[in-house]
Amino acid sequence: MEDFQYQIRGGNQITLSDDLAREIKDRYQRSREDRFQIYLLSSALRNKYLNKKTNTYEEEFQTWYASKGLTKIFGQLPNFTKYCGGGDVINWVGTKTSDPQKYLAQLPLSLGALYELSIILKSDEDLFPLLLQFTPSRKSLDEPKYDWVTKKPPLISKDVTEQKLRTWRRIWDSPPPPKVKRSDKRTLKFVEITCNGELLDFHRKTGEKIGVLDLDEVDQFLVKLRALFDEHTNIKFKLTDHMDYLTNAYFKRKDSYDVTKNIGKKKSSNKKYV
Repeated sequence: MEDFQYQIRGGNQITLSDDLAREIKDRYQRSREDRFQIYLLSSALRNKYLNKKTNTYEEEFQTWYASKGLTKIFGQLPNFTKYCGGGDVINWVGTKTSDPQKYLAQLPLSLGALYELSIILKSDEDLFPLLLQFTPSRKSLDEPKYDWVTKKPPLISKDVTEQKLRTWRRIWDSPPPPKVKRSDKRTLKFVEITCNGELLDFHRKTGEKIGVLDLDEVDQFLVKLRALFDEHTNIKFKLTDHMDYLTNAYFKRKDSYDVTKNIGKKKSSNKKYV
């Protein structure tokens, strides 16, 4: 095993050389490949030990997962399932695209972004290849494919964030109604709907989502509300949502409890890493 030294190099140890550039690239590539393999192993475990009838993991797996301390790596089983989703995406790109190496290099590395892509892949496998080439949009759910607007750059890229993918998916699954003229008379307040503040609750130590409400559920509820509106009801009623505000607040809070961002910030009586 490599003997890591967790301290910043100085002096002649850090020079703008070919060797340093090579080392950075090698370490980055190894890290990326190792992370992808973890996602794939997770997906393989779920495929083998998830009971398809009850949608729960077999007792044998749960005992092994707990006894081997894998909670410290993946978190609780709902979070482990997100790793499985990432594995599904990597497996699909690695086995069903025309140029696996090209498109694997295009995938994001973060758990949240890969999980969002797994939701898109699961809901519409035919759409997924298009996202490797373009960022499509549509005006309505029944709009013909030839009327979709497809613009560069592709939605799927190394740098795409979980928040950007979730926002795109929400708009794709429930396109907002067209903007109305300023003379719109639908101004009388009729109904007010609020959501539980636990939407923004995350575990302070692990960063895992806690509380009775998650952003997916808010998205799904909004889809149900929009389904009540058609060209006739739109003349009489107007639905205004604040999903951009809620989404921004959600990810701002989530990032603030991201344990990987806080590594090294805590004072410790053990050996200090400078």
